[in-house]
Amino acid sequence: MSAQRLRPDTRQRVPRFAVVGQYGEAPASRFVQHVALLRSDQELGYATPDVRVWHMGPPLVAGTISEAATVHEATCTVHMIGVVDLDAQDVEGIETWLAEVDTEDRPSGKLAPLRQYTIHPAVLWVTAENGTRLYRRFSCVGFVLDGYRAIGINLIDDSRAENLPAVNLETVADAYGEGVRNERLRNAFGIPGDGPWPILLAGYLIHALNRSDAEIRTSAYLPSSAAKGEFPLE
Repeated sequence: MSAQRLRPDTRQRVPRFAVVGQYGEAPASRFVQHVALLRSDQELGYATPDVRVWHMGPPLVAGTISEAATVHEATCTVHMIGVVDLDAQDVEGIETWLAEVDTEDRPSGKLAPLRQYTIHPAVLWVTAENGTRLYRRFSCVGFVLDGYRAIGINLIDDSRAENLPAVNLETVADAYGEGVRNERLRNAFGIPGDGPWPILLAGYLIHALNRSDAEIRTSAYLPSSAAKGEFPLE
């Protein structure tokens, strides 16, 4: 079904677990700042506000447990969508994955959102001293990627650094907020030093979904440049 920027004059039905995207705050921006999984089928148009989603904000909201642990309801403004034709087995697989993520033993308290978050890698298991897996840290892109990987769809191959364009600090700040200009915070999120870094941008995910269902299911998308952080390109 591919990806598209929604129209302000038309609302369309978007299915559950579609990927929804939000632009940055700059006027007329095409830079995709956030992605999430749509909670339920609904009618959406351009800039529909307060759409309920499952996502890594931070904090993470993947179900009733993680939602109860935060005062922030998981919503975002939706400007674009990426839709794969999911069958009943796919939907059940994502539901199972969400339930697993929701019950992981992740930290709580004031600093919990930061301890749940990562930029690189986009998905990172935190383990106990004996090697037991405790919980996953995510970026917003990593959260969506991991959900689709749970049903056998690898939207982007980030397994090797050379698969991703190097991104400078200005772009990282656009994507992940001004806080990443602080070196200590960058270290905590897995991007030490001054860059550039081979990291995942939310826009890459929308471009990955802007292909046929057959392509999406059989081949991972490889972004050719950091410009693919914007959608559409023109």
